[in-house]
Amino acid sequence: MNIARIGLIGISGFGSIHLRSIEYLQGKMLDLKAVVAVNYEKNKDIINKLSLNGVKYFKDYRQMLNEMKDLDFVVISTPIHFHAQMAIDAIKQGFNVLLEKPPAVTIQDINAIIEAKRNYNKICAVDFQNTSGTAFRKLIEYIKSGKLGKIKTIIGVGCWKRDDSYYQRNNWAGKLVVNNNYVLDGTINNPLAHLLNNELIIAESSERGGGEPKEVISELYHGHRIEGEDTTCVKIVTTKGIEIYYYSTLCNMQEETPYIIIEAEEAKIYWNYDNKFLIKYFDGNEEVYDGGKEDLFVKIYENMIEHLFEGKELYCSVEITKNFVLASNGAFESSKKIFDIPSEFIEVNIKNGKKFTYIKNIREIIKYASENKKLFSETNIQWGKKTELFKLDNYNKFELFKN
Repeated sequence: MNIARIGLIGISGFGSIHLRSIEYLQGKMLDLKAVVAVNYEKNKDIINKLSLNGVKYFKDYRQMLNEMKDLDFVVISTPIHFHAQMAIDAIKQGFNVLLEKPPAVTIQDINAIIEAKRNYNKICAVDFQNTSGTAFRKLIEYIKSGKLGKIKTIIGVGCWKRDDSYYQRNNWAGKLVVNNNYVLDGTINNPLAHLLNNELIIAESSERGGGEPKEVISELYHGHRIEGEDTTCVKIVTTKGIEIYYYSTLCNMQEETPYIIIEAEEAKIYWNYDNKFLIKYFDGNEEVYDGGKEDLFVKIYENMIEHLFEGKELYCSVEITKNFVLASNGAFESSKKIFDIPSEFIEVNIKNGKKFTYIKNIREIIKYASENKKLFSETNIQWGKKTELFKLDNYNKFELFKN
């Protein structure tokens, strides 16, 4: 059995999730050889523990890249605005990469990663872990086989809640730009990014170009008093005419399971984050599949290693995520700004010492909009703001929000 030698850049924050997955696979499929953490004092307990097991510690990722040439791949789990440059640096130094989502914030950065990967003939996978669930993989097989017929429409809905501390956990949470670097942190690029990415992968799996955004119209809002968006509706039309709708909020009264509804020629399909799908065929038959509880983070690592050593298909290559970055950039280009939800439509609650911001009736608003395939401004809500359609023909540079 092949054991992948790896290095992890970033061990705090979301990096701790990666460490958990690595610990599970240690000695079975991988061997952690090195970690990078800028702040030693903050991470000294875990660094010292790892060092006792022979894991080398580096403060600067470039030093690790220079000294650890025998690594099979490096994992990058750092703040969003560092992803692209670190991935490019690693690839150019001769390393394969497993990159935390989103792979890049702008179209120019994702293009630069893809170009480096091709020029240096390296693997670059993206940790959109919701692509690894057994139910999603089986659904993709069905779509590719043509069993469900041509896909017409895909609708994704994600309603979560976040308290104020979520936006205080670091210096980039909820920001559009940090130190002149794009972040665009919000539902699209961060917590509910998997929903939109899976929609686009479903569309691309149906036919080549099926997931490539051609035009986007979106409305981006915030209930929390942040720079970025926390409530969003997006309509995408792809180059193959598939319509993709994305509805999200972090201002819901409760956490709900995100889901996707696919309207195809032969059936209507329901998939959700619980690793399940239901297919209702128009001939009256139904098919249910439950993938059960799986550690999707571990499965992404397993897929990366199996691709590296056995040539297994990569679940989420950096190339396929270009559609996600295009859709994200198109959404911001269309909305042009983040609209405030007026205070009369906001409710603030303190629960167990945590401050939550809710948009009144947001779940009902999203339910109605998604069922009728409408933008918020096309419903009867008072705070909806009309925006302009943005076409992505020959689009190659995002440059909003910077002075």
